[in-house]
Amino acid sequence: MQIQTDPENDFLFDASNTMYPSRLRVIRAQQARVELPSGTIYGVVLQGVRRVRSGPFFAELPHGGFFSCLSTVELEGDGTVVLFERLGFLGIPTAGVCEAKGRLSYIDGCSSSILVMPPRCGDPVLNHLHFPPGVLQSEHVHPSIRFGVVLSGKGTAFGASPDGSKKWETPLPSGAAFYLPAMDRHAFQTVGQEEPLNIISFHPESDWGPTDEAHPMLTRTYRMSK
Repeated sequence: MQIQTDPENDFLFDASNTMYPSRLRVIRAQQARVELPSGTIYGVVLQGVRRVRSGPFFAELPHGGFFSCLSTVELEGDGTVVLFERLGFLGIPTAGVCEAKGRLSYIDGCSSSILVMPPRCGDPVLNHLHFPPGVLQSEHVHPSIRFGVVLSGKGTAFGASPDGSKKWETPLPSGAAFYLPAMDRHAFQTVGQEEPLNIISFHPESDWGPTDEAHPMLTRTYRMSK
C-alpha cells in the first residue's frame, strides 16, 4: 500500500499501465479544468463546497459530495477534491452526497454503499466504506488495484508481504489518499478510536452489474401469450 497523508495538487498515483488504466489526483485550486479525452472522471469533495460542471451537467456539492463526469470537468469554489480517473471507459454522469453509514454489509462489522454503480457488469464502481469504532479487519486482498481516500475520521492501515513474513502498520488520518496494487495484503482498524472511519474507494472494474440478459427492465417484464 502506498499512502499520502497530506496530498498536494495534481497526480498522486498513476496506475495507467495496469490492466485497468486509472489515476488519482488531488485538486485544491479554486478553479480547475481537467480533461480526459477518452475516459470517466469520478470525484469526491473532501473539504468546502465545489461547483462541478461537465457540458450540460452541473452540481454544487458539499463535503462528502461525489460525482462522475465524462471527458472534461470544471471545478469552482473552495476546498479539496479528489479525482479518480478511469482511462478508456465511458460512464454515466451522476452526483450525490454520502450518507453517514453504508447500506450493505461488509466484512468484520463494516458497511458499504455503492455511490456510482457500474452501468454494465465488469465496469468501474465508486464505494463508500464505513468502519464503526472498534473494528479490526481481517487481512484480505483484491484482484485489481484500488484507490481510496479517507473522507472523515481516522484509523490504522496494516498488512503484510505476500508470504506474510514482513508486517507493516501505518496511521490513516482524515484526508489521506492511498493506492493498493492488485493482490496487496492489507486491512484497516479503528480499535481505540471513538469516531468512525469513512473511506471512499474506487474500483476500476467489478464482477457485478447488469447485463443484456439480466437487468431490472428485462427481468421484470413478462410477455403475455398471444
